[in-house]
Amino acid sequence: MGSSAAGDSGERVERAAPDRRNRILDAAERIFAEHGYHGTTLRQVAGAAEVKLSLLVYHFESKLRLYVSVFERRQYVNDERLRRLTVIEDLTAPDAVERVVRAFLDPVVELAEDGRWYRRLVLREAADPSSQDRPVIGTLFDPMARQFIAALRVALPGKREGFYEWAYLFAVGALTQSAFDDRLSSISDGTISDESNPGAKADLLRSFIVAGLRHG
Repeated sequence: MGSSAAGDSGERVERAAPDRRNRILDAAERIFAEHGYHGTTLRQVAGAAEVKLSLLVYHFESKLRLYVSVFERRQYVNDERLRRLTVIEDLTAPDAVERVVRAFLDPVVELAEDGRWYRRLVLREAADPSSQDRPVIGTLFDPMARQFIAALRVALPGKREGFYEWAYLFAVGALTQSAFDDRLSSISDGTISDESNPGAKADLLRSFIVAGLRHG
């Protein structure tokens, strides 16, 4: 009986460890998104996750390792983007641009509320001049970016030099900025309500980017 109790205890520890790790990553995603890499401390994250600092260090060793782990946990989003891109059979078809844009946007849009802090964090990292010192954008995002840029070259041939690279970066900016819904109230006349039509913003975002690509 003692052996069974010990076994049950061990199983509970095993189940608790991933949950605790995810709680730390959830807290880190939010704190890093709010304060940036340099403005965040491990002690802040530990407090937000309600764990001891020593436990956080045990799991992640350093702030950089924790920061990269936040992005690595979300890498399934980029994997899904690439999967949807690769199933586009004909990049010269009339609707190819729309399909490329959907492959790029929809896996992020589908994160919904769960991905709000992640999108803000991506915007911060992409806009931070010191991001080149961290293995995030260059390692986790740029390989995907190059594949989308190559697809746009086929779908929209003949654009001027630099168009495809800048167009991709502008699309990233529009996507990540769309996470800041709280600004709407300060620039609108009070009639905007995303809650009444949750798909409206995503539809507008797609059409905005497609129009920029086609007419830029």
